Amino acid sequence: MVEMVQVIKGIKLRLYPNVQQKEQLWQMFGNDRFVWNQMLAMARERYQNNPSSHFVNEYGMNYLLKRLKQEYPIP
Repeated sequence: MVEMVQVIKGIKLRLYPNVQQKEQLWQMFGNDRFVWNQMLAMARERYQNNPSSHFVNEYGMNYLLKRLKQEYPIP
């Protein structure tokens, strides 16, 4: 009998961004949070309108992302 052993490794690192990089990171995190909240709202609304509908998978969300970019263009 052969026993399988799973080894999980991780790496810790620390970043020391300058002021401009910090601002860019905060902007990126804010953008990610906005997109997540918009996708979540769309999924909730879809379920509310039709509870028997299937959950939108990753590929469906990628398609919705294109429409979201058109609705909220980058200034």
